Amino acid sequence: METKAEVFDGLILAGGQSRRMRSADAPHVDKGLMPWRGEPLVAHARRFLRDQGAQTLWISANRHPDDYAAYGEVVRDDAGHADCGPLAGVLAGLKHSRSPSLLVLPVDVVHCPADLGARLSAAASPGRPAYARTPDGPHPLCLMAHRDLADGLRVFLESGGRQVQRWLRSCDAVAVDFSDADALVNLNTPEDWARWA
Repeated sequence: METKAEVFDGLILAGGQSRRMRSADAPHVDKGLMPWRGEPLVAHARRFLRDQGAQTLWISANRHPDDYAAYGEVVRDDAGHADCGPLAGVLAGLKHSRSPSLLVLPVDVVHCPADLGARLSAAASPGRPAYARTPDGPHPLCLMAHRDLADGLRVFLESGGRQVQRWLRSCDAVAVDFSDADALVNLNTPEDWARWA
């Protein structure tokens, strides 16, 4: 008997400060809005999540919300979680998600495997998220998480937790291996940008 595919929303994490991309010429850069291969990074992430089957697309963005709103529904970190890092964006996405699960993708990740959503969805369960791992190492923010994890993540943040991998360990998260060493590349620095342009 064929099982029904999991329904999920998509979340693009674009709430960071892009500190490693800044320079004297661009001191206030917002990486997600920078053009890469002819389009802003957020446009690439949106197209990928749509192709994966995301129902509603959310964007975690704490700057330039009007610019990001052209690509999805913008969610901001809760005021009490302003300095909690990317997990605050994951929490905001889980709280807003209209689907049972949420496929999370950082805005600066490129070269995404075509089967990312399907494989993470197959490995995840309501109390147990699944995240991607390549020969390069874990990609803990490329993950599928059930919205029922929101309360536990809130408690984790309010108890001082910040490390993504520590939260994943607390949920007994499943690592899903992808064999391509060039998959899920992060464009963190101008050097990364130049290499993968």
